[in-house]
Amino acid sequence: MWAKCEFLYNGYNVGVPRIVMVEDDPKIVQAVEKTLTLVPGYSVEWVSDPDRAVAEVIAKKPDLVLLDVRLPGGDGRVLLQALKENTATRGIPVIMLTGLASEGDKVLGLNLGADDYVVKPFGAMELLARIQAVLRRTGAGKGERKAVSVGGLDLDMDDRIASLGGKRLDLQPREFEVLFLLAAHAGKTLSREFLIENTSAYGSRVPTRSLDTHIKNLRRKLGAKGKMILTVPKLGYRLES
Repeated sequence: MWAKCEFLYNGYNVGVPRIVMVEDDPKIVQAVEKTLTLVPGYSVEWVSDPDRAVAEVIAKKPDLVLLDVRLPGGDGRVLLQALKENTATRGIPVIMLTGLASEGDKVLGLNLGADDYVVKPFGAMELLARIQAVLRRTGAGKGERKAVSVGGLDLDMDDRIASLGGKRLDLQPREFEVLFLLAAHAGKTLSREFLIENTSAYGSRVPTRSLDTHIKNLRRKLGAKGKMILTVPKLGYRLES
């Protein structure tokens, strides 16, 4: 059985290993996304334009990049070099996905800095094993995600500091925890149950009505940015940047 990969802080989930996939074929992207659903706890974002890839990787700070070699208007190996030469991205592990199966192609990719080289077509279990092996070997996706920045919000879990546009926010402990969870999962709907279960570091379980109060207070304290916190009827809440 495959182990669930997740970031933990004080015993609760505050994020998942994030993967950026640079690939022009949507069918390959769908196949990879389907493969990763075999193990709960992976987030995949797709970049089809190689000209945007480096900027997207810098902005998203993923734990792993899946990189196609043959890209429209570009060579994935050139992109790999750019990632490894950039100080902001050189430490991010890269797995090459390619139809180029010769030993020379594999050696070239590895010498350029790829952490692994997977030949298409690949099996689902093989790809999962290689992704997990690279994350395990490089240490990516294991650490506690203690800082989150999204939509002008900066949250530091170690110091329990939240700021908006550089200005510190005055948040109660549970308000901070709720906002941190929403920011760590930005763009995803978190159920009320999840938020209630994972904001209990300061004592007893949070009553449902208290969660509603925390959300109301957060929206007020965020001012114009309070609209980032969306209510998803019958499900929970989502933070959109």
